[in-house]
Amino acid sequence: MDSLHNVEILLRTQVPNTYQIGEVCQIVVKDNPELRGKGGCWGIVNHVGEFSCTVKTWDGEYTVGLQYLKSFNYLPQEC
Repeated sequence: MDSLHNVEILLRTQVPNTYQIGEVCQIVVKDNPELRGKGGCWGIVNHVGEFSCTVKTWDGEYTVGLQYLKSFNYLPQEC
């Protein structure tokens, strides 16, 4: 019973992916060694997953966890 309750809490506390295709975002490296050298790079979201986005940058595409992205909060016409 306790483990089922814990799963329920995790499901309720997961943050939904609110990024949209075409949105302009910045990569935030934090503690991820796979993103080293990409800090501050911006890209355009071209795929939205449940817990990640694929971002197209000047040198390729990267699938990045939501915690490593920061939106520029541009309006759709600015994107």
